[in-house]
Amino acid sequence: MLAIALALVLGIGGFRILFPGDERLIRKLLAEAAQSAEVKPNDNPLFKLAGVSELDGFFSADAVLKIDVPGAEFRTIRGRDDLLQAVTVARAGLQEAKIQLHEVHVAVDPDKQSATAQLVASAYINGSSDPMVQELKMRLGKIDRHWRIVQVETVKDRGM
Repeated sequence: MLAIALALVLGIGGFRILFPGDERLIRKLLAEAAQSAEVKPNDNPLFKLAGVSELDGFFSADAVLKIDVPGAEFRTIRGRDDLLQAVTVARAGLQEAKIQLHEVHVAVDPDKQSATAQLVASAYINGSSDPMVQELKMRLGKIDRHWRIVQVETVKDRGM
């Protein structure tokens, strides 16, 4: 009886590792996107550019970002070309950027083809100990069996 229970537990655990749920996949996608957005101090300019193309892969081709950054004008970014341009310009002016995600809430729609994520992102820019904090709402879609970010918008300014 103990052997059957152990085999059942191991089987369920193995299944979850081999076939993670959509919420877990989305959380992993968001964490990887945040890591790709980071700029390490003294990064070679080529690494900065490589990070741009890596970051691009987390978004759908027609992604829309409506971002309200304190100290800058409200901006809407539409599509990959606009996203690549905006990220390239932003990364070129950074010596360092560290991104942390907090309070990540993911809700997968019943059709399991779309989802919503709401989170708080903290960005430590150029060695500052005072983060820029934004609450973000994201729409995600399953495109070619992979989750991609379809829309991002600022919910509200949470301070600098």
